[in-house]
Amino acid sequence: MNTMESKLANSALLMLLTRFSIKGLGIVSSLILVRILTPSDFGIVAIVMSVYAFIELFGLFGFNSALIQKTSPLKSDYDTIFTINLCFGIIASSLMFMMAPDLSDYFQDGRLSEVFRWVALMFLFNALINIKVVDFQRDMNFKKELKLQLIPKLFSFFVTLFLAMYLRSYLALVYSMVMLSLFNVIQSYVMKPYIPSLSIKGGKELFKFSKWLMLNNVFHYINNKSIDLIVGKMFSTKAAGLYTISQEMATLPVTEIGAPINKASYPAYSKAKNNVKELRRLFYSTCSMITILALPTALGLYSVAEFFVPVVLGEKWVGAIEVIQLLSLAAFITSLSSNNGYVFMAIGKPKITTAISAIRTIVLLTLMFGIISFDNLASPALALLCSAVINFFISFGWLKFEINISYRSMLAILYRPIISSLIMSLVIWITKSFYFIYIDIISLGGLVFIGVTTYCASILFLWWAVGKPKGIEVQILNRFKAK
Repeated sequence: MNTMESKLANSALLMLLTRFSIKGLGIVSSLILVRILTPSDFGIVAIVMSVYAFIELFGLFGFNSALIQKTSPLKSDYDTIFTINLCFGIIASSLMFMMAPDLSDYFQDGRLSEVFRWVALMFLFNALINIKVVDFQRDMNFKKELKLQLIPKLFSFFVTLFLAMYLRSYLALVYSMVMLSLFNVIQSYVMKPYIPSLSIKGGKELFKFSKWLMLNNVFHYINNKSIDLIVGKMFSTKAAGLYTISQEMATLPVTEIGAPINKASYPAYSKAKNNVKELRRLFYSTCSMITILALPTALGLYSVAEFFVPVVLGEKWVGAIEVIQLLSLAAFITSLSSNNGYVFMAIGKPKITTAISAIRTIVLLTLMFGIISFDNLASPALALLCSAVINFFISFGWLKFEINISYRSMLAILYRPIISSLIMSLVIWITKSFYFIYIDIISLGGLVFIGVTTYCASILFLWWAVGKPKGIEVQILNRFKAK
């Protein structure tokens, strides 16, 4: 394993630690909150945040990615980004504040108006965040990146739980989000001193790269956040809450493995963009890391969902079982496909990612409103899974054309986790079908233990059987030996 590949693996593992720490707190927080609040409470916040995300689309210029991809960014680049973000924040905050009553009327829920106006403040706070903190990723300084993300999450964790227990309403979620946005602003300047100036000097060059990312964000929104709005409008606020929590529970374990690995890989890809052979090597390594960790998580959650939902979330969330199963599979496929997008950006072709996202959007909308009957909460989840599968094959086909990846090489690094995950799922199915009759925490814990043990034993046996090849298994074992 060469120096860059080793550095990528170490960076990815550190980013995994970051995300696991952050999302571990998030999962604990969510599991407590679902016991305190109702599906309707979560539905209100989900609808508002979906509208927020839609408006935010027009300010997601992709400047962070442009800075990472750029060889030597100037201070004028940072100042330009700060200026543009500030202008957008002021406009977006004012727009949402003024539209609050009309949006509330559209979704036929008077509680939404107040929430929209509180959330409008987040546009302004987020616009003030120190753009210089992107240097932590540019320099692959993921220890500081961990602090940057973990400290605010700790703050949010305790504030949200306190407000939820005190207020017992959706307002606890709203107030905590606004306070977190303000906290992020303060912390960003504490960790990376920077005095911004108002300037648009570097705007033209930055937009050359980021214009495609902006369009890609629109398609990403349609493929993900728009479903919350559709469910809220076509069904109810409660249904939107059920779908939102289902999506969070299903995607958290998988996404929080794939996302940090992808985030760590992008700077490495950018450094190797002129060396196709090295780029391919890094790509194979990243795919291996994602699959060996995320696939068993997705299939494991799929296999134990009927135990997980009533035991962990409670009986009022049982309608989420099938949705969680479908979305867990979609999350894994999406995480693997997203890695391809980072390669396209690293080689300076973000428009390819945009084109692929556009195709997925067309497929998703066609499935939801033309092929799959939109008659229950599982329908949009099924459409999302099918579109993710189609997107996966299109994305890999395009990547083969760009950097000549080998399907044989891909199969060589993926077959061990795939076979091990299938063995794990089979053992869980046999166990819960013939031995675990009662749905309780003991049965759930037993299934999780059996699944983890089976997968680890299978993957290590296959790795040993083929001669202990160098790969992510070696990196993980070395980590354990070091401790």
